[in-house]
Amino acid sequence: MAQEREIATRIASLDELQDIVSAIRAIAASQMQQALRSLEAIRRYSEMVREALSDAARLAPSDNTVASTSVLSSSALIVFCAEHGLCGGFNEHPLHVAESALADRAARSVLIVVGSRGGQICRERGLTPDLVLPMATHCAGVTGAARRVATEVYRMFSDGRIAGLEVVHAQQAGSQFPRIERHRLLPLEMPVVERRALAMPPLINLSPRRLFDDIAGEYFFAALENAAMQSFFSENATRFRTMEAAHQNIRNKSQELTKLARRVRQEAVTAEILDLISGTEASSSV
Repeated sequence: MAQEREIATRIASLDELQDIVSAIRAIAASQMQQALRSLEAIRRYSEMVREALSDAARLAPSDNTVASTSVLSSSALIVFCAEHGLCGGFNEHPLHVAESALADRAARSVLIVVGSRGGQICRERGLTPDLVLPMATHCAGVTGAARRVATEVYRMFSDGRIAGLEVVHAQQAGSQFPRIERHRLLPLEMPVVERRALAMPPLINLSPRRLFDDIAGEYFFAALENAAMQSFFSENATRFRTMEAAHQNIRNKSQELTKLARRVRQEAVTAEILDLISGTEASSSV
């Protein structure tokens, strides 16, 4: 009986754990759907800003339209990770790419990790981030997280600490595991603009240089927000798969314990019957 109670307790604990895993899985699925819709909106906004940037580049003087793309000695590296756990090895892959990128650079770079869990794993790997910022835990907070990163980057530029910026983030590629992207955000890699007269020049209240700089700032933020949202979507996709695997393992374990409980119960019933039979035979032989 004691073994039966122990097995029943373990099955009840697994049922409670399965409810928790199912809830986390459902939340991750919901966040993925919201992130997909947000990514589409960010894509349309980025295209609109890119077109505006091209128009502003045509208005700006030809000698300073396109930002320099030379290799800069001091730069920052932003790595998007997760704020919380339960997402498998999601944080390991972008941090590995960041570690390799930092090792390839001759000069010391500023390392910015977005995500408290990622910052903790980063320190465990022997890397010391210069700055750890919180990552969004829900889709509506991704824009705020990207804005905090942009604020810190602008402050570092103003202080002269950095002159360039690269970003590392996960991006879902339709396969089981996300692809790790690494690309430069600053200086902006401006597309080559064909300098031609506009059919109807726009009416502007700013100088062409000021207009170009303001739109370039919007273009930078759109790229940063896209990286943050891609990472957020990939994080929840990884969490969903991790919880799906855990859900299946819990169900298999519960089934095994249920079979064990039936077998133990059957053995107990058989033992009781044998005891009754033995007792009956003993009393009849007296």
